[in-house]
Amino acid sequence: MKNKIILLTVNAKRTLYGVTCDELSAIQPNITMGLLDAYCKSKGIEVEMLDETRDFSIPEYCDYIRQEAPILAGVICSGANPSSSTMSMTGVIKFFKEYNKNSCIKTTTFVYGGHPSVLPERTLKETGSDYIIIGEGYQTIVDLYKFLTSFGCPYRAKNIKGLAFYSNENYINTGFSDLIDINTLPQVDWTKTPPNKYRAHNWHCFGDIFNRTPYGVIWTTLGCPHNCSFCCINNIFGKRSYRMRDIDKVIEEIDILVTKYNVKNIKILDELFIIRHPRINEFCEALEARDYDLNMWAYGRTDSLDFKMLKRLKKVGLNWMSCGFESIDQKVLNSVNKGYNQKYDEVIDMIKDSGISICADFIAGLWEDNYNTMQATYDFACKHNFEWLNIYPCFAYPGTPMYNEYLKEGRIIEPEDWSEYALYGYNCKPLSTKYLTAKKVLKWRDEKFVSYHSRPEYLKMITEKFGVDTMAHILAMVQNPLKRRILENE
Repeated sequence: MKNKIILLTVNAKRTLYGVTCDELSAIQPNITMGLLDAYCKSKGIEVEMLDETRDFSIPEYCDYIRQEAPILAGVICSGANPSSSTMSMTGVIKFFKEYNKNSCIKTTTFVYGGHPSVLPERTLKETGSDYIIIGEGYQTIVDLYKFLTSFGCPYRAKNIKGLAFYSNENYINTGFSDLIDINTLPQVDWTKTPPNKYRAHNWHCFGDIFNRTPYGVIWTTLGCPHNCSFCCINNIFGKRSYRMRDIDKVIEEIDILVTKYNVKNIKILDELFIIRHPRINEFCEALEARDYDLNMWAYGRTDSLDFKMLKRLKKVGLNWMSCGFESIDQKVLNSVNKGYNQKYDEVIDMIKDSGISICADFIAGLWEDNYNTMQATYDFACKHNFEWLNIYPCFAYPGTPMYNEYLKEGRIIEPEDWSEYALYGYNCKPLSTKYLTAKKVLKWRDEKFVSYHSRPEYLKMITEKFGVDTMAHILAMVQNPLKRRILENE
């Protein structure tokens, strides 16, 4: 066996993204995997990473691991946002079904991510993996590697925090791993994830739609201090958590991406980046001194903005802000513990006046939603004519207060197939509301997404702001309807 770890993500885009999986979707470096790689490397462990840019089929993944025979192989069940961990289980389960056909395999396996952290025993049963990493798991993976090179007996692994496994048919769970000081994490090794292999979201590059690569993703915080009942971002941490990375480390990473890889398009991965905080001034000050030509986007909260900050961010290349409005109906928002900014109109005007484009995120199908509440939210979006509109159907993600509440109250049963959580997938099956079935919610969502991006006033704005090529790209996109199992024969 080779004294190394192989980390991999399984490409199930065809199942999870349907007709959007080719040119429309992004190809993103897996920052979670990159950080695990960098940490293990700092401890003297050789790591190889495999992601969708290798273009391996699942059988080819399996053959490669059998051929390489590493001490440890870990499947990373995560993606570009926290919720993708659940739908990624579709590919993870398919991988292990193929991998476990060979009974002579000696490589020890684990599954890592937010979803397996909150459903470790079920994940063991679904995959047949040797271990589940529970929590952040940096030191857990290092300890497991060292343990396997010394002992190899599963029972003794009970002394390692952050593991779930079976030993002599007994289920053992050693609890969540400890959270790491994030400023001790090494930089992602971009030589292993070269940015020219990745591609930005289409909307991120409006105005330059044919130049979506090279592409970089950076992070400045982990977690979120808020407690929306539908959000699973803190699953991987085991508790509500929000930790800030030193800005000088962030800028160091941007320097690497720009000077070594000619990256212009950058996503800031944080669930919450644009807020009134001194670190934003530090960030802007450092980039102002460099005068890079960047095209960045980030998430922000509409209740923590000011015009001076937005103008400064725009100046250093923050061209897009993603805003989680969810709904404009207070009763609907109350049902998921989400606050409401009564000054939405004023804040939206402030963002637009700063020159920053808005990617507006809404959720259709929250518990108190009906056609009237969803239509009011849609009308609000049309009124403001956002540069991009995401309408997400509502899902109850494992580990969230919503999931636990809905199971307890009988609104849902435990899902049998995690591909139901794929927003763009054929098997997508969102939640029902108090008034509407899942089928009605999804049909409404798909129709409104197309109608919004087909409106004459929207296309006129896009053409004036981003040009004819971008407008043509959008028109081609809306002519590719999503295929849905529950909407067949409609």
